[in-house]
Amino acid sequence: MKKIISMIFAVTLVLGFITNANAAKTLKCQTVISAKADEVVMLKDFTDTVTALTGGSLKFEIMPAGTVVGVKETLDAVDKGLIDCGFAWTHYWSGDHPAAMLFGSPVAGAGVGIDNIAFLSWFQYGGGKELYDQ
Repeated sequence: MKKIISMIFAVTLVLGFITNANAAKTLKCQTVISAKADEVVMLKDFTDTVTALTGGSLKFEIMPAGTVVGVKETLDAVDKGLIDCGFAWTHYWSGDHPAAMLFGSPVAGAGVGIDNIAFLSWFQYGGGKELYDQ
């Protein structure tokens, strides 16, 4: 689920910048985890692919947790324009929005709530995406 949300986020960013393909753009993206984490390695692989597919017109500078702001300030830093994007999970924003925990992990936690497949089904087909969009 985390991979899917991350990919959707990244693709949305890419599509937003492809319209101006002639001007090279480097997006600064801060993660909330260390640069050696598997998720960051996968993010770098993905962004390298995007850079290749855009002929180098869109590049990414992937920064580890805490490079610009603390991990809990990532969302606000994007909003203020301090960084172009953040790589995180919605539970980091639970202090900003009470519904954030609905989308950060399976409801009630692994093993006691719905599993990832049921969560994805709810998100795609049971009204979860509509709640997320609000």
